[in-house]
Amino acid sequence: MRCRLFLLFLFLMATVGCSDPALLSIDGMRARDFAATLEFERTLEGGPSFTAYLVSYKSSGLKVNAMVAVPKAPKPATGYPVLIANHGFHPTPERYGITADDRDFRPGDYYRDVPENYASAGFLVVMPDYRGHNISEGFEFTHGFLATNYYTLDVLALLSALQGLDDADLENVFMWGHSLGSEVSLRTLLVNDSIRGATLWSPVGGSLWEQAYYYSWFDSDADTDSRDTPKTRMDELKQDIDELEFAYDPDSSEPGQFLRYLDTPIVIHHAKGDASAPYAWSERLVTKLELQDKQYTFYSYDSDNHLFKNEEQAVAIARDLIFFRSLMQGSTE
Repeated sequence: MRCRLFLLFLFLMATVGCSDPALLSIDGMRARDFAATLEFERTLEGGPSFTAYLVSYKSSGLKVNAMVAVPKAPKPATGYPVLIANHGFHPTPERYGITADDRDFRPGDYYRDVPENYASAGFLVVMPDYRGHNISEGFEFTHGFLATNYYTLDVLALLSALQGLDDADLENVFMWGHSLGSEVSLRTLLVNDSIRGATLWSPVGGSLWEQAYYYSWFDSDADTDSRDTPKTRMDELKQDIDELEFAYDPDSSEPGQFLRYLDTPIVIHHAKGDASAPYAWSERLVTKLELQDKQYTFYSYDSDNHLFKNEEQAVAIARDLIFFRSLMQGSTE
């Protein structure tokens, strides 16, 4: 009896010790129950088409914040359809949502059009900071290529907390992701099947090693590559993995390896000349989606825009709205 109790104790200790940090794999995330509640923090500055406020919730024990943009248009009988918007990489996470004139004006200058355009179409937009961004706790998790795994945990926790969202139609929840945020979104869709449809703009793709290689080259001044060419980002990834307190295989969190779990229809937008996230990454993803008979639509653009601008932006958003509305269930009038 004592032996069995001791073994149970060891098992529980191992489970606790590995709880959040070890759940970097997609299968590990799928095995976990996420539970969080929203807390109102304060009113935020809105925009022409929306009012805004800040909420917080707990993710892996960390206090993480999210902006909620509520359309000024009359609320449908069933509530506003919801769009979870996952932003891309920020070079200084603590400055996320801070404008060039030093205002805390989430989601900041770069992504300001996102809540404005979708809220003006009647969507209640929720934009998580991710851990370590702005005043959200967990800055230590923002470094390197493993960060998107932790950000995925934050989005999964947010989804579990949506029951506390006022004025929301939780039968019609959609997702938007850009660049790094597209990787976070796709990984989220492989774990949680509650999203009715998702749109991925300029998605980062491939394995973490492929990303680390590409960005080593992207950041380099060299015009040729060889075994002797420094691979700074690959070295950083190796070090980050070595410093983990548990065994971790990067392939265990690569979305392309787990598309069998995908039940959500998706739209992909990518510019052919995009250097920040190569167009070939979307081609590779679409090939895998096709081979696994998944529902997708792929739009390409003849530009080098990483975040679409002007006419391209208007076209991409219009396509998203047609897609979202084609999937809506129930009355939203």
